[in-house]
Amino acid sequence: MSGICRAQGAIICCSVLQAEVTFLCETHWPDRKLIFLPSMMHMHPELLASSLESVLEDELKQGYPVVLVFGDCCMQMTTLETLPGVARTRGKNSYELLLGPGEYRRLSHEGAFFLMPEWVQRWKEIFTRELGLTRNTARSLMRDMHRTLMYLDAGLVPVPVKELHACADYCGLPCDVLRIPLTHLSSVIEKALIECRNKGVQG
Repeated sequence: MSGICRAQGAIICCSVLQAEVTFLCETHWPDRKLIFLPSMMHMHPELLASSLESVLEDELKQGYPVVLVFGDCCMQMTTLETLPGVARTRGKNSYELLLGPGEYRRLSHEGAFFLMPEWVQRWKEIFTRELGLTRNTARSLMRDMHRTLMYLDAGLVPVPVKELHACADYCGLPCDVLRIPLTHLSSVIEKALIECRNKGVQG
């Protein structure tokens, strides 16, 4: 877990969006405290839920309103977002937060398997250790469910070409790089910040 100390409320976010959310906060909301939880917690939703509960409790005790930049990542998420002083961005997952619901649905229906910079760097760990997929089983599963790997590039970090090619070869799928703006992510965070301020924090 990492944080950047700021002053007027907190934003808790999955580290898969760390570069994008840090950039937006430095540009639009420099008074926010940023806390990032490791993206690998998604592989263990119960750990993600308990970590979120702990961090939320600490921030709310300090009187900080909190925005959760997460999708529907664990069963407890809908309960946590109803707490006084807490609001959550609207979207099923990080990809929808970036793309918007319409573009996310369109690309999903076309068979895209989405990738972000952090997950590309750790693709082998995810496929082999976390999911237990061999090269053959990965190819069989991915080809049954998807048509292409889609790397979402916000232009904040260099595209990891070598890692993308290795992942694509392992999965037996072509890989596309889609350059995306941060317009939708900025919008959903701003809406959550407004909702959070309106809810207030109980003392």
